[in-house]
Amino acid sequence: MVDEAEARALGTAALAEDVGATVLGPSHTLDQGWYFPVIAKQSVAVAGVIVNADTGRALQVLAGSSLERDPSLYDRGFQFEAYDVAVLAVANLDETVRAMLGVGERVVDVYYRNDRVYRVGRMLTEDEVRKRLSTLPAVFTGSPAYRLDQLDAALRAGWFEYRLFESRPKS
Repeated sequence: MVDEAEARALGTAALAEDVGATVLGPSHTLDQGWYFPVIAKQSVAVAGVIVNADTGRALQVLAGSSLERDPSLYDRGFQFEAYDVAVLAVANLDETVRAMLGVGERVVDVYYRNDRVYRVGRMLTEDEVRKRLSTLPAVFTGSPAYRLDQLDAALRAGWFEYRLFESRPKS
C-alpha cells in the first residue's frame, strides 16, 4: 500500500521521464489513489497524475481530458491510457455504435500504388462498427482520453454489456 507522500514521489518521477521537471499541487483523495494536479511544468499536454494506492502505478492525466474534468472516473475503472472494450451484449444499437466510435479505434489501410506500399491510418467508420457489433463479443481498442466521460455515461445507461481491459501493444 502506497501512502500519499510515496504517491507524490512516484507521480513526480513518472512525469519527469516524459515531460521533465514538474511541481505537483495539493492532492485530491480518490477511492483507489490520489490525483495530483500539476501546477508548474515544462509541457502543456499534462494536467496532472493519478497514482494507484495499491500498486503505485502512475497515470498521466492529459490537459483537457475527461480525467482532468472528473478524476472520479479513475475509481470507475478508467485507469489506463488505452482500452480494449469487449462488448458482450447490446440493448441499444445506435447508442452503442456512437459510444464505440468514441473509443477512437484506428485501423491501417495498406495498399500498393506506383511501385510503393502505403499504410494510411484512419478511424473506424460507423458501418465498420455496426458490422463488428453484428457478431458478439466484439472488441474495440483505443485511447479515448478526451471521451471517457461519454463512454462512462453510455456504460452506466445500460446501452450495452461490456468488460473493460487495459490495451497493451505487442512487445
